[in-house]
Amino acid sequence: VYNTLFARVNSKGVLADATVIRVAPDAKKIIIMPVSAFTVSGSQTMREIHEEGGMVKLKAAVADTFGITIDNYVSLTNDAFENAADIVGGITYTPDEELYYLSQDNDENDIAIPSGDLTNLSGHQIRLICQYPVFKEGRNGNMKFLGTAVTMLINNAFQQTNITKDNLDNIFTANSDTDWTSAQYKEEKSYLKDMLDQNLTPAEALVPEGEWTDDSHFKVSDKFKESVQTMLKDTAPSAAEK
Repeated sequence: VYNTLFARVNSKGVLADATVIRVAPDAKKIIIMPVSAFTVSGSQTMREIHEEGGMVKLKAAVADTFGITIDNYVSLTNDAFENAADIVGGITYTPDEELYYLSQDNDENDIAIPSGDLTNLSGHQIRLICQYPVFKEGRNGNMKFLGTAVTMLINNAFQQTNITKDNLDNIFTANSDTDWTSAQYKEEKSYLKDMLDQNLTPAEALVPEGEWTDDSHFKVSDKFKESVQTMLKDTAPSAAEK
């Protein structure tokens, strides 16, 4: 079982969002836990912690906040995130509210998706929806969408076994800063390849619950931390072997 922290860091070096991905081969599951950059750890947000101490401090803070072990981290640029999403063909998404945002840059950064419309989203569009203020519930909507999008991307990848196998290196390590050793990466890749051969739809989201004390501070609830512990037990190797 591996828990990896993937963090998207924008061109200014600012933490945009993060996702913990737990690969549990014995349980035949991949758990996706989106982490808002505004999640509070101690007196700081994850964004502030990353700004101060980089990926090493962020990895420790996420592990401590959710009560999990994180084996490795991968920091992705916006381009690397988009490319990984595009390799598996993006996602097909139907919003239950109108998503609309007019950017100040150019048309390709505008968002206009009517409620209930089945829409094919590219990596670029997925990234914009993850960060733009398009949801009625604010940043909580962005965090939920990140969980949904990454879950769908991984399940899409499992429907295209050969393409995914050929592109694992591009998806996982291109343009990225990571503390994976080559041996660790090789081992995780072998687990993923075995899972890809099993015709699975393994990914499911576990979206953090808690309280937004204001628009830029999210405190994870104790109840959600208990849910995380239950998930860890359910996907531990011993649980599947019994």
